[in-house]
Amino acid sequence: MLPTLAEFGAQFPVFIRKIDSRARWNPEGCNSIEERANRVAERLFTKDVYSIWRVTSDLEFYGVIASLSATRNPRNQDIDFIWITEEELQEVGITIEKKIEGDCLYVQKLHFNTRIDNDTAKRLCYNLLTKGREANRCKKNQTIQILEYQEKRGCKAVKSNLIQCECETMMVIN
Repeated sequence: MLPTLAEFGAQFPVFIRKIDSRARWNPEGCNSIEERANRVAERLFTKDVYSIWRVTSDLEFYGVIASLSATRNPRNQDIDFIWITEEELQEVGITIEKKIEGDCLYVQKLHFNTRIDNDTAKRLCYNLLTKGREANRCKKNQTIQILEYQEKRGCKAVKSNLIQCECETMMVIN
């Protein structure tokens, strides 16, 4: 069964921000939410411009996962992310700019760039952490299910077939 964003605690509409690792959202040794927010911001917001995807349905979520997977090798990996509401972006003064991007044609128009400086990143992380937000993971087997589903739908982001590997019992992407 395909995962839903509701299973990750999100209600539509939300923005999806891919992160490198859930562990970076949960740094060890923090004595306060403020300290944790500062560490998270330092670890996850190291550039000036960030990609986010505005998602209003599970079908759009699947397209985003396919687009994020398209540039990975192998494509069937865990995908860690946080979800953020538009109000939460506004609360810390983050603006978004539409930038069509991604291999899934269905969700290209849902991609936005945003500039987030260090202070804004700290405020955003603090805001999300005080609300109890945790990083989520679309696990490898969920990613495989989504990619198989997207392939059946003819998604351009899924260019090669998912096949059964003869040496393993799990699904892999060639």
